[in-house]
Amino acid sequence: MKGFYVFIAVVSAVFLAACASTTSEPEAQISPSIMVTYTLNDGKDWEKISAGLQGWGDGVADFSLANEQANVRIKKQASNLWHIQLKRPLYLFEDTKYEISVEASASEPSNLSFTVQQDGGEYTTYFQRTELVGVEKKLYSYEFTMPNDEKHAAFAIMFGEGRPGVSYSLNNIKFNSTY
Repeated sequence: MKGFYVFIAVVSAVFLAACASTTSEPEAQISPSIMVTYTLNDGKDWEKISAGLQGWGDGVADFSLANEQANVRIKKQASNLWHIQLKRPLYLFEDTKYEISVEASASEPSNLSFTVQQDGGEYTTYFQRTELVGVEKKLYSYEFTMPNDEKHAAFAIMFGEGRPGVSYSLNNIKFNSTY
């Protein structure tokens, strides 16, 4: 009897799919209403950018990622903000609202930039905020809405303005889609 119900369910699904695809109107591009949350996840899927060590820039930093905490110590200040960063690739959808939240502090007041941009090509920036991070841990939280689909995006936390010897501590890094 169980097999009969499975058969009926499959036939019904095929029938509904066939009926749905016979409209003469153009189909609208709709972003999926799937809730996503990205965290530090002990550094999995995050790229540590230290351009001075990678041969294309001049900033150098030490990174430690564990237990949902990122520690970044600047060894050599960069000439560009993006020469030292933690970066995570993303696929973003048009008209979807996203939220960024990070608890951050630094060994001395220092700039830190939260950026969402195209990862390659023209590096179109969709969101960017630079904050002066102090020695006391503070929660930084932002929302933005994507203007278009971007399958090659990245969320980056940029440390390139930090002076040598400055240490940053980041906890509870979250990138969420919201409704």
